[in-house]
Amino acid sequence: MRRGKGRRRGRREVLRRFEADFDLARLDYPRRVRIANGKARLHGVLAAFLLYSAGFAVGYYGWSQGHVGTELFGKAVWLLMLPATVVGVFVWLLARNRLEYPVRRDISDYIASLEGKGGRLWRYAPAAAVLCPGNLLCKSLMARSREGEIAAIDPEDYGRVVHELHHALREADRRALDAETLEALARNLEERGPSGGETTGDTSVG
Repeated sequence: MRRGKGRRRGRREVLRRFEADFDLARLDYPRRVRIANGKARLHGVLAAFLLYSAGFAVGYYGWSQGHVGTELFGKAVWLLMLPATVVGVFVWLLARNRLEYPVRRDISDYIASLEGKGGRLWRYAPAAAVLCPGNLLCKSLMARSREGEIAAIDPEDYGRVVHELHHALREADRRALDAETLEALARNLEERGPSGGETTGDTSVG
């Protein structure tokens, strides 16, 4: 019983260290780009509306002046929807890419600051092996973190793995971290290798 409490206490300590090591809000890619996507959709809708309104106004003027027949005007009203939709989608995609770029850049810069001095994510590999044994993306990013391959790390994937591991550490019904895992974590977290240099910590992820 005492051993079980000790293991749970050990996991809580790992969780506190994890939350201190990673800015979870800054790495929450979906939440941050959701705001950008909302703005991009508004840009797209506005562009489609303006184009359709301009075409409708021209057609209405021609119809009211007798230059355009009623049947032709009716068809034009429907046909205008196609170019307006195409332009709206194009503007939405363009605006989304433009608005998402600063978010991706900020997260990439933050990852570089985390991983630039001997790496950080890989230090939690022993916990990931126990709590997320089948997570292939987690294993891949742990390896890249360990090897210092920062440029190959996608910011969205990195944020997802960090949040999944954080969620696993918080779940009360997860397996307790055994003494061997806690010792491996302690060694990794105490290790402070030079940037780009060799480290000797435990990176096993199962």
